[in-house]
Amino acid sequence: MKALTHTYKMIAALLIVCGASLPIAHASQDNSASTVKVSVSEFQFDTPYVEQAASTSADASKQSEKHKQRTALVSTNNQSYSPSSYVYTSEFWIYDSWVTFDRDIDYDGYYSGFTVEFDADTYFSSARVYAVLYLGRDGLYDAIHVSSEFNIYGEDASDSFVIESTLLSGFPPSEYDVLVEIYDAHSDELLAYSDSYDDADLAYLSLESDNHEYIYEDTVVIVEEHGGSTGVFSILALLLATLYLKSKKSRTLN
Repeated sequence: MKALTHTYKMIAALLIVCGASLPIAHASQDNSASTVKVSVSEFQFDTPYVEQAASTSADASKQSEKHKQRTALVSTNNQSYSPSSYVYTSEFWIYDSWVTFDRDIDYDGYYSGFTVEFDADTYFSSARVYAVLYLGRDGLYDAIHVSSEFNIYGEDASDSFVIESTLLSGFPPSEYDVLVEIYDAHSDELLAYSDSYDDADLAYLSLESDNHEYIYEDTVVIVEEHGGSTGVFSILALLLATLYLKSKKSRTLN
């Protein structure tokens, strides 16, 4: 039996040498609860969004510090949300939101990349605001991005803001809801929000972070032979013959 097993292994090795391809799966081996990490790009007016530069270095430093404080605040304040818990002004609202899926490496129906576009409007001619984007399940949300400050103009439909997100870690495969909040850039007052209750586009998104994606690759081993094209097949034939004779001998002894 040991001899037969050894012969089988030799045949398998020879098949690989001949160019057999084997699937190899790549995925994170960390099954523990991972930190939420997200890569984000922003767009407005169909172009990558670049926040207006500060006029002085002191203002730039203040602007950067303000953004860090906002991010730290929402990151440590994740909790259960319901529409009745919100107090916001009727002078601002989110007219509509759209979601598109961008990245599903392993084709399992769960996407690690998606885009949220929302059109925030106001009764005023213009206003400077920022957005906070959340992902959640069962009413419990994680903040995944605090946006740059940007301007909205009345009820102009062309000033919608776009956030492209790639989930890097922290999200196992599941159905997630999106929550979008709009804040006043000067006072940090909550102005408007939109969630899965009032916009079906933000509900039940099939998502997973990148560390849960599986990639299958074909690995091919190529060996140059100098003894002619029949050399490998001759060896394979001899191995098969040896296997047959050993099997026949084993049956005879039994």
